[in-house]
Parts: sequence; C-alpha cells; structure tokens
Amino acid sequence: MFTMKSIAIAAAGFAIHASAFPFVLEQIQQERRQVPSTTAARDISAARGNCGVVPCLVFNEKDQYVSTTGDHAYASPAADEIRGPCPGLNAAANHGYLSHSGVTTIEETITGMGALFGMSPDLAGFLAAYAVIFDGDPILGTWSIGGPPPSNGLTKGLLGQAQGISYSHNVYEGDSSIGRRDAYLNNGDAHSLDVERFASAYALNKNNRYTLDLFAQNFASKAQESISTNPYYFAAPFSTTLVSPAAYNFVINFMSNHSAEEPNGYLDGEMFKTWFAVTGDYPNFTWLPGQERIPDNWYKRTTTNEYNAVNVFMDLGVNFLAYPDSLRLGGNTNGVNTYAGVDLADLTGGLYNLTHLVDQSGQGGACFFAQLAQAIIPDSAATVLGELSPILNLVNKFIKPIIPAGLDCPTIDKYDQTLFNKFPGYTYSPSGPATNY
Repeated sequence: MFTMKSIAIAAAGFAIHASAFPFVLEQIQQERRQVPSTTAARDISAARGNCGVVPCLVFNEKDQYVSTTGDHAYASPAADEIRGPCPGLNAAANHGYLSHSGVTTIEETITGMGALFGMSPDLAGFLAAYAVIFDGDPILGTWSIGGPPPSNGLTKGLLGQAQGISYSHNVYEGDSSIGRRDAYLNNGDAHSLDVERFASAYALNKNNRYTLDLFAQNFASKAQESISTNPYYFAAPFSTTLVSPAAYNFVINFMSNHSAEEPNGYLDGEMFKTWFAVTGDYPNFTWLPGQERIPDNWYKRTTTNEYNAVNVFMDLGVNFLAYPDSLRLGGNTNGVNTYAGVDLADLTGGLYNLTHLVDQSGQGGACFFAQLAQAIIPDSAATVLGELSPILNLVNKFIKPIIPAGLDCPTIDKYDQTLFNKFPGYTYSPSGPATNY
C-alpha cells in the first residue's frame, strides 16, 4: 500500500532516472530499463484520489458549497453570447461565475475559477494571462472562452486580431482532446463536442467512478489514435504537451463532487454528462451545444487545498512516468503513422530536457512552462509596445509567479521553432464553423 510519503519519494526517484529524448515511442520504451519499475509508477498513478497527488483530507460544507441559484442560477447563452470548447468555462459562464457574454478578464477568471472549482489564483491567472496574450486583447486585458469577440481592432497588426480559444489551434487548443476531434479530422472545427469521443471516455468508468489514472490512460490512447488517423497531428509544447493532458486531469480535479464521506472527491456518469451538456443513455448520447451546467448539490474542492500550478505539473509528471507514450513533442511528418519527435534540449538551447517535465516536485514543469510562455511571445510585441508594454506587465504579474519562490529557473534565450517546420500540422490554422453556440 502506497502512502503519500512513499509516493513522493518513489516518484522523485523515477524523475532522476527518466531522461530519454526525443519523445519517440521507441526511445521512451528503451529508456524504461533505467526506471526502477514502470509497474510501481502505475501504482502511484492509481493511488491518487480525485484531488491529485496532494489529497483533500477535510470537508467543510459551508466552505465548499457551490451555489446554482439566485445570481448563479443557470441561464442558456443568448445568441450574442460566446461559448467554446471548454465545458468548465461554459458552465461557469452559464451560471455567472464568469461573464455571461463569454468575454472575460484575468481578474474575473481568478475570482470565478476559485469560487466554482477551487482553482488557485496563480493557476487561474497563468492560464488566463496566456489566453489574453496569445488569443485575446492584451491592451484591454480580455479573452474569449470561445470564438472571436466583438473587436475594437486594438491588437490588429501586433499579435493579430483576438480569436478566442476556439481558434487557437497549436497555441492554446491542441490535438488529442477528451471530447473533441482533432481539428484537421473535423473540417477545421476544434471546439465542438464529438459524442462518440465523449462516449469512449464515458465508458471508462469503474463502479460508476472516474479517476485520474483512468483518464491518464485515455489520453495516452487518444494521442496514439491521433498519430494513426490524423496526418496533421502535431504535439506543440504548450497546447499538446501541457494543456491537452492537463485538461483530462482537470475533469477529475475540478469536476468531482466532494462530501464528508468522500472529501477527496468523486465523479460519476451523471455528473460527467451534466458538465459536458450531454443527455441520453450510453452510447446513444445527444450533445446540447453551449448548455453546460453545474450539477445541483455540488461541492468544490476545499479552499485549504486549492489546485495550483505546481500541482498541475506534479500530476502530469505522474502521468508521464506511468504512461510514457503520453509524453509527446513532435508530430506526423508525411501522413499518418509517421510520427517524429523533437528534442527539448535542441529546442531550448540545451537548458531543458525530459527531467523537467517528469519532476515530481512540480518545480521543473513550472520553470519550463513559465519560461516557454515568455520565449514564444513574438519579438515584435515587446519592440512595438516597449519595455512597459501590457504584455510584459502580464508576464510579470501572472506568468512568472507560477515559479515557486526562491527557485532560479534557466532563461530560454534560444527557442528554435524551426525544428517544427517538418511537421505539416505546425502551420495548420483551422477556422472551423463560424459559431459561438
């Protein structure tokens, strides 16, 4: 039986030995000989509760209750209100935890995600700031949870017109989603739910419960499915190495209900369907676009254990050690089943490698992704806006703080994106159906 202390010690040991690159399946499998026990890594993954590596041990009814009445009563989006690919964000907007318009600010995101899910300010701020910088309006400080918002043109010619996360392929949104098909395989639509794909995830339940380990396995299989069916499959550093697998975890981390009997949380089939706006019985499901809801009588994770950025990287490290096939950076080069990897050391001038992504303290992941977010900001943005630009202010206020205090992270001065030029999916920019639901 694994205790949390033994899990941490064993996982830390695995991190020291795991150093294979690039993310090529054969090389990862070959590297397993240096890992003490892949079986033990999977035991660690299976031992996690629905709060993640750091368990939720207490339940406070008043503290954790989430209102779905009054100001937070459900309201379907109006025709001019935006909804997008993330069911959690859609539900938050439908219940007023985010603006009903679907266009929100970083501050509102931090407040709303904390009140609804128990997401920490550093994680909510990081994710929202990234969306503002790359898919939103850094001057107004707004971003869209779906498609393009009403625009005043302020960002045009700088970072491009604000597109929202629905149209952020390879930037925020990526392949191998839990409920959406890859954009290339869906006529450019990367934001609509695919009921068959949802059904495959729904069928994973054991004793009508979903776990981090089950969804970690599902992500690994979905990544392989993308490789074998999508000639434009591309695993970008942020969208597919971080956001896609983390989104699988977020379903468990944030959509699980909590109680005195199960303080660590539980997610069953009915809750899963409610969050994803799905009705019907398996496998005959129907999707109701933009109608995502918060289940009634629902209790978020405890505020004494909000899910923060380091927790994200800790849980991803467990996933990657237990299921190495899920750790991808690269893509198909010439049709399906032509996957080739990219060496993270080559990409970052030798500063980062696999050990940073499987570091069970979470610090390596925090360093890498904080530095990555800064490295991929177009040079022209800082040049045009100047030293005190809104973008640099966002970086200093919301991107850098995910790095634990006192941690000295290597700065990525060289970020060689030319290594991605051999992947057709790298430059694929779908628009998809012009709908915000």
